Amino acid sequence: MNKNLVVRARKAIPQGISRKLWVKSGGRCQYDGCNIPLWKDSLMQKDLNKSYISHIVAASEDGPRGDAILSEQLETSFDNLLLLCDECHRRIDKREVVTHTRKSLTAMKIKQERNIELLTGLTPDKKSQIVSFTAKIGTFEPTINFNDCVEAILPAYYPVSDNIIQLGTSNLAIKDNKQSYWDIHSNQLEDMVKQNIKPLITQDKKTHFSIFALAPQPLLIKLGTLFSELSISEIYQLHREPKQSWKWNNEEDALDVRLYEPQKILSNAALVISLSDNVMDERIFETLGNDVSIWKITVENPNRNVLQSRQTLNNFKNQVRNAYSKIKLHYSIDHPIHIFPVMPNSCAIETGRVWMEKADLPLILYDQNSNNNGFSKAIEIKNQ
Repeated sequence: MNKNLVVRARKAIPQGISRKLWVKSGGRCQYDGCNIPLWKDSLMQKDLNKSYISHIVAASEDGPRGDAILSEQLETSFDNLLLLCDECHRRIDKREVVTHTRKSLTAMKIKQERNIELLTGLTPDKKSQIVSFTAKIGTFEPTINFNDCVEAILPAYYPVSDNIIQLGTSNLAIKDNKQSYWDIHSNQLEDMVKQNIKPLITQDKKTHFSIFALAPQPLLIKLGTLFSELSISEIYQLHREPKQSWKWNNEEDALDVRLYEPQKILSNAALVISLSDNVMDERIFETLGNDVSIWKITVENPNRNVLQSRQTLNNFKNQVRNAYSKIKLHYSIDHPIHIFPVMPNSCAIETGRVWMEKADLPLILYDQNSNNNGFSKAIEIKNQ
């Protein structure tokens, strides 16, 4: 300590400033990544004030981030104060002082107070239920992180709670080249939507859902039919390039998605969705025979990273709806459409969502599986 410094009494934080700090912070630790509530004992859940009011610029010149002039000027300034828990208070004042600069601590304070203000001002139309659905893809068991979902929906929507509604059965031993795999997952998915989703829609028809899913495409189409366009839902896509994220790139230009119709109408109807890769007609003939008319939805250059913008997904959805309507003109109401999907996951969900149970033809969904030497029948979706 500098022996020439004049020791002065520390000023008390005015009650109004202290109250403002509690309100603006939501009564939570403002250290980035902590956020624990400071008004209760986390173990006993009893009311307890366990907060510390800490200084960004130290109250004394020789303190952490102290300054000969600013320490006294900012000692009781709201903009210089952080509400912290005991551990984080000690962290910024007694440990790792070099990493906790005025700039970094001020950024923490601004970020946390902004988030609290946004959340407390949240209107019903901004709230969303986060829903995830996963199922084993080959030997890969996918997972979906709640924080990644929250990052994707902000700032357009905010999570209703810190709990994710999880659909699906994990760690199923049966492989996806077996019919029992599709039967178990399909039935389980129906049950879980009935238990976890339907009551929310019944309670409030304006309930908004943010849907994140990683699963084989027939199951994703099935998921879409269970939500349908009657529910208010936003579908998200996991983007792997340039950085893995669920967040839509609003600056990406929308792609032109096209529907190609067959020249002749034959006994069977197939809808090929070729976005992630090219699907040759010969593969459809190998599965259904030659007596089949093929409608195809595709883009100029199919590839696994084709879907980057929400508008491209909307363009795709419109073409699927268009295909269902056009195919229905040529077949009886109980005649199935054979769906061959090679597309991004969000497109698969929307393929199911735009299907109308009471108006459209039934669907037979196929899965591309190398263990079955190509496409094989997976799930049937019946109409009324």
